[in-house]
This record gives sequence, C-alpha cells and structure tokens, in this order.
Amino acid sequence: MSDPRGDLHMIHTPLVAWIADYPEQLLIACMASKHSPISLATTAQFGDPLPHPPQTHSNTLDAIERACTISDPCDIASFYKTCQALHLNGVVEPYWKDWGHACPSFFLTPDGLHQWDKFYFDHPINWSINIMGGAELDRQLSALQPHVGARHGANSLLPGVIVGAVPDEIAHALHAITEFIFQAQNLFLYDETLHSLSKALCKFHYYKDFILTAGGCHGKNGPLNHFQIPKLDDITERCHITHVKWPYHMSNHRDFHSQCCHFLDWQEKLQFFQLYTVLNTIDDIHFITPAPVTDMFSVQHHVQSNHDPLGDIVPLGSVHQVIELIPKFG
Repeated sequence: MSDPRGDLHMIHTPLVAWIADYPEQLLIACMASKHSPISLATTAQFGDPLPHPPQTHSNTLDAIERACTISDPCDIASFYKTCQALHLNGVVEPYWKDWGHACPSFFLTPDGLHQWDKFYFDHPINWSINIMGGAELDRQLSALQPHVGARHGANSLLPGVIVGAVPDEIAHALHAITEFIFQAQNLFLYDETLHSLSKALCKFHYYKDFILTAGGCHGKNGPLNHFQIPKLDDITERCHITHVKWPYHMSNHRDFHSQCCHFLDWQEKLQFFQLYTVLNTIDDIHFITPAPVTDMFSVQHHVQSNHDPLGDIVPLGSVHQVIELIPKFG
C-alpha cells in the first residue's frame, strides 16, 4: 500500500472482529455443533454461572493436528468420527491459522440480531407467555399509556408489564436478562458498564431456576427442566443469502424472479463443468463408503506437483446423473 508520499508499505491487517450468528461461529472456529465456539463449554454447560476457559488459537490447531494424525483426512468416514470425538467440524486448514495472533475466542463477536433481539422474542417473552398467558400479557401491554417520542416494544416493556402477574423471583430474572441485553448494546463499554453487565448476569443466574419451576420453559413435548435450548443449524438462512441476496444485488432489480432462476441455472452449469474438469484430469477416483450421517462420496484428486488432495463432494444419489451429464461437455 502506498502512503501520501508514494512510498510503498507492507500492511498486515489484524483480524479484530467478526460478527456472525451461532452456526457461522462454529464454522469459523472449526468446532462441532452443541459446543461453544469461543470456550471449552458444551451445550450441557451453557447455563453455568461461571465462564469456562477460552477455546484458544493453539487449542484448536493442536486438536486439528491430532485428528490428522489419528485419521487420514481423505478418509471422510473415519476422519469425521475422529473429529467428532475431538469436538471438531472437520475443517483442516482454518483461514485464520497464519493470520498473526488471530484467535476466534477474541475476534468472534455477538450478532445482535440473533443473539439478543431474536433470543429475547424466542425465549424471555415466551417464558412470560407460558407463565402468565398470552391474553394477560396482551391486556397488560394494551393498558400502557403511550408517550409521544418514545419507542415502544415488547422487549423494552416486558419487565414492567409482568410485575404482579408473575412471581417476584421471575420478574427479577427477566429484568436482569433485559438489563444485560440493553447494557450490552452500548456504543462504549466502560468499567462501570462491565460491572453492570456482570451484576445483571449474576442476578439472572440466581433467579433463573424459578422460571423452570413455574413451567416457563417449554419444548415440543412439554415443559423443560433445563435451559439446554436446542439450536438447529437452519440451512434456509444460508441459502437465502447465496440463492436470493447475492443474485439480487447482481441484478438490475427488475423482473428479479426470472433473473434469479437464470443465475441459479448458470451456477449449476458452472459446478457441473468444474466437476467434469476435475474428473477429466484426475489420476484415480476413490469411492469411499459413505457414513450414515453424511451419505456422501468423495472424488479425490492428487496433483502431481504437491500431491495435495483435491476434489468435489456431491450427493451419493446424484453420481449416476453426473456421469450421464459429463459426456455432454465433451
């Protein structure tokens, strides 16, 4: 990069912050599901009041090295089992490996939309509805006098409207989690702010069991006696980005639906052509028996220069379709 005088400088950009939701954080940190991307805690320990040791840069790379030593990364079935035992997701070369002192436990930051706002509507508000009833909550909200110039929402008014309709301990718990979320959104975090965050979090952990006792936390099969909320990695959100948002930004914003379909057709043809070129240049094709959890097969390509494994992964049921399509490119 050149400075104002025209002198060239080599710039090393530090990785300071990466905002992502929980599934993306797991992917970046190379961690398996039901584990923390920034600490050594598992799903069963997410509700512990004390923080667990951080998942450091060296811990993750050492675990990946052990996994590669135990199993061959090209043997997907065996390597997958090894990675699951070491709480890894199977990524061998994380992009932050040689990025200075970058550590996921430091640069992964919360996604306010999912980890604060969506969490509040999915859980604390539902806890209140399960305990006091949705009709009563609506009545309490409708009875509030609106103030001109003030923003109203369930996430900001909940602690006030539930007082008297739920036990005091539950009101304390919901007030604490609300205070924590609002304090965490401050533009500047001073020592006093950090103290308030710690105080609110400790208060929530002290009173949270009363929510379970009152039957506030529900699952598909009824009330739950724990806060181990299952988090499913929804592929829909990721597909919305790659199949809707990206094509939309590349279009002229007119007649988008037809342009999106054309874009996806082109992407599919490019992927088939890339697979054809790989199959046409490889030395050996190894069909590995798929693991029950993946139902995938791997086409492995060893380059003559460095013998690095390359290839593409497609559904096992599409193998015959791909083979039938390959001659069309010839």
